[in-house]
Amino acid sequence: MKANLNPSFINNAFLTFVASLHQKFKTSHIASHSYIYDLSAIALLLIPLTLSNAFAVLLGHSLNLLEFKEASNLFFHLSNLLINIYPLSFCIIAGYYLSHKTTFSSASFIIYSVVLFYLLSIESGSLSASFSFPNNPLLALLSASITYLYCYRFNLQQLEPQSLDFSSRLFKHVLHFFIFISSAFFLSKIMVKGINYFTALIGNINADPLTFSGGLIYQTVLGLLGSIGVNGHNMLFTIKQTIYAETQQNIADWTAGEASLHIINQGFYDAFLSMGGSGNTISLLLCVLLFSKEKNHIMLALAALPLVLFNINEILLFGLPIIFNPLLIVPFVALPILSFLITYMAIFSGIISPVSNIVDWMTPPLISGYIAMGNNVEGSLLQLMIIIIGIFVYRPFYLAFAGKYALHHKSAITNTAIEKSIFQSLLNSARSSAASSLKHSSAQKRISHMLHRDGFLMHYQLLQPVTKNNAISFEALLRYQDSAGNLCPPTFISDFQLLNMMPMLDKLVIDKVLTDMQKMKLSEGQRVAINISVASIEEGDFAEHFINRLKYFSVPPQWLEVEITEEAILSGNAHLLNTLKTLKAYGIKIVMDDFGTGYASFPHLFQYPFDKIKLDRSLLLGASTPKGKQLYQLIAQMGHIADCEVVAEGIETEEEFQFVANCGVDKIQGFLIAKPQPLLFVQQILKRKGMF
Repeated sequence: MKANLNPSFINNAFLTFVASLHQKFKTSHIASHSYIYDLSAIALLLIPLTLSNAFAVLLGHSLNLLEFKEASNLFFHLSNLLINIYPLSFCIIAGYYLSHKTTFSSASFIIYSVVLFYLLSIESGSLSASFSFPNNPLLALLSASITYLYCYRFNLQQLEPQSLDFSSRLFKHVLHFFIFISSAFFLSKIMVKGINYFTALIGNINADPLTFSGGLIYQTVLGLLGSIGVNGHNMLFTIKQTIYAETQQNIADWTAGEASLHIINQGFYDAFLSMGGSGNTISLLLCVLLFSKEKNHIMLALAALPLVLFNINEILLFGLPIIFNPLLIVPFVALPILSFLITYMAIFSGIISPVSNIVDWMTPPLISGYIAMGNNVEGSLLQLMIIIIGIFVYRPFYLAFAGKYALHHKSAITNTAIEKSIFQSLLNSARSSAASSLKHSSAQKRISHMLHRDGFLMHYQLLQPVTKNNAISFEALLRYQDSAGNLCPPTFISDFQLLNMMPMLDKLVIDKVLTDMQKMKLSEGQRVAINISVASIEEGDFAEHFINRLKYFSVPPQWLEVEITEEAILSGNAHLLNTLKTLKAYGIKIVMDDFGTGYASFPHLFQYPFDKIKLDRSLLLGASTPKGKQLYQLIAQMGHIADCEVVAEGIETEEEFQFVANCGVDKIQGFLIAKPQPLLFVQQILKRKGMF
């Protein structure tokens, strides 16, 4: 679609953000993959939700200490709501991001993702008991990813009620959704069997988590599950219930003087192996605050601090990230095991007393140790020691991840550009995403309003032969008329390009031009040219659709020309050559627009079945020097050598007209002879030439 005399197609709309997510960062210690950045950028947008949850918990605990029980319960209820909303929000945002890598609309993509998420969650028993929301972030990511793979493999055109083939598109969408949902249902059944098998496999490991060896195995499994985003406590809920029940019984027997306290119990795990959340991530947070030189990492740690104090570590899990990160997974899994050994040996040797209380899992570190040890400060001191050890366990891994330990050999190439920090890139991606989202939303609103009003109309610009004859032609140019009757600049075309809706707009233009042509009576050699976008010409069924519309409107093909730009040729699309041959065989002329703006046009001039070339005005502006004049004349001659009619675009003065005429062009187009005008202008021109 052509906006004016010299159109420029926008190539890097929303996909700029997607491309930035897939840049590779070259450090000697990190071979990171694009999915890490995807996960991080997605999770960053959920920070307001997780921080709000932290504030709700903080207010709940504060009001509870002040004995405002009802108000405290309300904030705890709000916190529970936010926790349950998190995975569903994660699925929606992941789906929104991934949708821009496909031809699916974001709304359709999200519907597919959420439906799949619910199916997998229902079949696997991953719905929260309180609100029946899916509560597994890993399943959320898996659902969005599977949807992406499906939509990428089976691309569908957007469902547009205004399109002429709406019925067939609707049928395809219904069929695709049924196939997708059926496949998702069977996938959920298979996945449930896999989860049950895995859970049974773990359960069959005859290891009592209340013993030393069994506890090590249990904690290792929890860490490994957490490292891939799975809540191990939920998956091993039966084992956790057993630990809790036996701990309660043991504490009751100990209180009655009938038994001694076990070294390992529920309080042992909650107070010393999950400080700051799984992986004892409070040590990682403090490590970042103490040793990081990256302001963005420090900002992330400060943002995560309110949550980590209450043992919620999603911001660190997804913000750095930890999950799927081969470097940070090591200390994430190893530190709780080391904490297990330290705590066990301290109690076993009698240095400190056994854990005598079960603490709430959201109780902040140091306080939880004090309560767990029966209101004894030795519990807080042990926690403090473990946290300090953890800081130095995380330190080398974090610094390697941040690129601070990158070692360079003397033979390495010097003067290379310093890589931006990973988190800075993530923030840039998030900012880019926010700006692109706003841009998309604004474009969608404008297009929706324009389509609803249907203020689109066609103007036509005359192309006149250099030698006087009746072989005139016209170029169709799309315009929009607002409610006040004013013609708007053709900037709206960029909105359609941004939203990948050019095929729909091209079809609308084709129908409007053919409707106007029913009111024209063109003679031999007189034609109307329609500009076709790259997106449309690359569609395998474009030629068939175009020919069918000609038949529907009863417009002879010899009245039509199709204009394409060099951009379409350079795309290398497999359908392009066949499409052009099909159109030409039917009698439609093929025109290369803006010829000469890129020198790659020259070899393609002889490879594709062009009937006409249009010399871009930029070539004319460059003909102010002797070399520029020679180049213009040479290009015009090349067009004739290729057996093409040559048109000079952008002729505005008599001097320019005389120059291009001397260069041997066949036709001219520009403000010197006519500006784009409505259909009435075409009818008047034809009437003056005796056609009416």
